[in-house]
Amino acid sequence: MGSLAAVAFALLVVFVAAPIVLVLAKGFLAADGTLTLAHYRRFLDSPRHLASIRNSLLLGLATTLLLTIIGFAFAFALTRGPRRLRTPLRGIALLPLIAPHYIFGISLIILGGRQGIVTQALGLESWTVYGWSGVILSQVLSFLPIAVIMIENVLRGLDSHLEDAARDLGAREIEVLRRVTLPLCAPGLLKAALLVFSLSIADFANPALLGANLSFLAPNAYQIIMGEMNMALGSVPCALLVLPCAAVFLIHHSWLKDKSFTTVGGRPVGTEPRPIPPLLNALILALCGVVAALIVANFAVTAFGAVTVLAGVDNSLTLRHFLNREGVAALLTSLKVSLLVGLISTVAGNGLAYVLVRGRMIGRGTIEFLALAGFALPGTVLGIGYLMAFNAPPLPLTNGLAILVLVTVFHVLAVPLELGCSRLVQIAPDLEEAAADLGAGAWVAYRRIILPLMAASFLNGFVYAFLYSMVSVSAPILLISPGRILASVYIFQMADLGLLGTACAVTVAMIGCVLLGFGALHVLDGARRRLWRGA
Repeated sequence: MGSLAAVAFALLVVFVAAPIVLVLAKGFLAADGTLTLAHYRRFLDSPRHLASIRNSLLLGLATTLLLTIIGFAFAFALTRGPRRLRTPLRGIALLPLIAPHYIFGISLIILGGRQGIVTQALGLESWTVYGWSGVILSQVLSFLPIAVIMIENVLRGLDSHLEDAARDLGAREIEVLRRVTLPLCAPGLLKAALLVFSLSIADFANPALLGANLSFLAPNAYQIIMGEMNMALGSVPCALLVLPCAAVFLIHHSWLKDKSFTTVGGRPVGTEPRPIPPLLNALILALCGVVAALIVANFAVTAFGAVTVLAGVDNSLTLRHFLNREGVAALLTSLKVSLLVGLISTVAGNGLAYVLVRGRMIGRGTIEFLALAGFALPGTVLGIGYLMAFNAPPLPLTNGLAILVLVTVFHVLAVPLELGCSRLVQIAPDLEEAAADLGAGAWVAYRRIILPLMAASFLNGFVYAFLYSMVSVSAPILLISPGRILASVYIFQMADLGLLGTACAVTVAMIGCVLLGFGALHVLDGARRRLWRGA
């Protein structure tokens, strides 16, 4: 296992550490290779670039605050609300996961752009969705699933006896919520807030589509590198993006250190918390209802835009947007890349998990840290790092699909790795030791014992990697080459050019492919379960 760990470490150094170091170092190097702060001074002396720092931080704070409140409301409704509403609310809350997150940027342009459906219908000539309102709204709808999943997970683990005890002592429902429920949910709320903040400030597509005259760090980095062809100056906003992303994880670690939030012990707990009081229930359901309606409306508008000549302007029905050859080619390329990413990252992640958990070798923490670093960093930073590292010998990769596969694999590798580690710690090593005593080699024991028991982590890792690869745009947009464009990048480019019908059609086709893929995986998982029960 030591040799496998060494290979994994070498690959992580080449495809994660080296690109990151190159990005961070580039901003401090002059043309002659000497150290300089000139690039930082030039960036900070520009009012537009300086505004991008302020705007990105304000956007992150606003999106985080709103999503913490809305995410908690959804999670509360899903765990304490009316049972008949839980399934539809969960389905709507998770709906953004099956589409590119900038689908809301596209649909909001159709709804509230200068020629938008709502703008025209209400005669809002002096207002459009471009600017702060559009960017914040698109991010809130895009990142809602992340907040809901993380907060709901914590709420489900709470011991309802603690809340019941507070009520028995005379606490009103609002006091129970404020003094018992919310403090015990602090880990989930903090994790959700920090992750949303990182995603928000690193978001490229929605600010680029809806930002109008506002400047943000991620779009700025893209414009400087691809527009001005200035790699040194473009590395400055990338470094500034890395700093808050690293800081939020340090804050999270230090804030939770030496604090106890244990709510599950050895004694049985209540299976269902008390229902929400009517007034609180009404407020939470009203908030969830408004947000759910916005999500459904945006998806419906995207479908409408795909089958009309120009939604809101010429609503004549047409299917010509689906017949775009470039869009079809981009979708096929995305499917090919996403399948490769799913397979490679799942096999590599789970294999590496086995080496780290069972091997117990020196350097385990370093390997895991490098894998997590690729996941934690903004896609724009990783994309620019790959552009610097692999645009010339000894490893030129920038004119093929390989670089698109690699950048995505090492960006998502942490997810199958952590899923595999979490599952392996639940599998007793005694099973492999018994197999070894019966004469089975390490590979036979892994194939016959470990693989069947880790099937769920393989499947979940593949689903996440495939889905992320299909919708990712921030890193691929920097690395695509002629004839090898991905659907996510093509959709963004069409929307940026104002060809909203084509963008909507390719988005609808992408969602259809994702749903078909989920259906096929569901069938395969069902067959696996039946075979397992039969065995």
